[in-house]
Amino acid sequence: MERTIYYTRCPVATATGIALETGQFEKEFTDGPVQFLNIKTLGRDKMLKSHFDHHLDNSVREGGAIPPIWARSRGADTVLLGLTFVKDSLAFMVRADSDIHSFRDLADKRCSLPLHPKLLTDFMRANTERGFLSAMAEHDMAPESVNFVDTIIDNDFKDAANPDSGADKTKGGKQFEATMFDHELTALLADEVDVIFTKNVQPARLMRLHGDKLRIIYDLLDAKTPDHIINGNPRIITISRNVVDEDPELVIRYLQVLIRSAHYGSSHQAETARIWAGEIGVEVEDIYNSYRGEFHTTVWPSLSDTTLRRLRVQIDFLCAKGYLENDVDIDQWMATDLLKAAYRRENLSHAA
Repeated sequence: MERTIYYTRCPVATATGIALETGQFEKEFTDGPVQFLNIKTLGRDKMLKSHFDHHLDNSVREGGAIPPIWARSRGADTVLLGLTFVKDSLAFMVRADSDIHSFRDLADKRCSLPLHPKLLTDFMRANTERGFLSAMAEHDMAPESVNFVDTIIDNDFKDAANPDSGADKTKGGKQFEATMFDHELTALLADEVDVIFTKNVQPARLMRLHGDKLRIIYDLLDAKTPDHIINGNPRIITISRNVVDEDPELVIRYLQVLIRSAHYGSSHQAETARIWAGEIGVEVEDIYNSYRGEFHTTVWPSLSDTTLRRLRVQIDFLCAKGYLENDVDIDQWMATDLLKAAYRRENLSHAA
């Protein structure tokens, strides 16, 4: 049966990014009736909408947690195939000349909360609110002890949502320049707010570009409570349910590609850092300065109890703070047998 699968992913560390750069999809499917295409081929508007609401049949997504959770809570007919968890920076930044030197100094200060009117679901605001609340809990501070200020950002992330695969050598090896927090940086430097929350590789990028103007006062990766570093993660791999129903063999082979790509990454740190830098729109040094530990070994798809509990923590936060209208039943959402079958075929233990 001929079938086109449309893929999309976020500018974060993913096995999909490794697979695209190393040609794993072509190696697996080149001789058959299945082809994988960037959802951008359907046009900008369709790409942007489905990247967030996953309404299209025959599509897969790997990336940040909030859009696929939000889509599922609204009835998107998707299947959860796997989760990953990468420890990336969760940093709070102030101006270099600020009198703020520790997180506790934020009492009565202006904390930026981004507001994106153009986004179907404001995942950036949710990430930031969770970041501040988690950090305040770490420091025994009440939420009302700071002043949250809306920073309105006129951006739909059309360039960053799902970049073309492969490095663009004319742009220094990047397909685009990651500018996700630049609007908030502008507000900070203009003294409209006193502190901003930045995450993923952005703290390293901003310090590289503007280090003389900025200071990091705290990174949530240093939190004593593990749940407090759950932010924009675990990253989620979802697929349209029609593919699972109509061709489970295809789904298993797709997961095998991701597993092989995770395996490749685990033994090629420098190459993985280069690939992710191009995918995310930063420099390779930003990868090394943002991800902790053996970061290149962290994108094995998993549905382990640990990763599922992290997903539950994220969903509960989104429900409690009004980002979701409905709860998400994880047991009804996931399909564990497909991932187990993929690992068996690769002769690897499940959730390596």
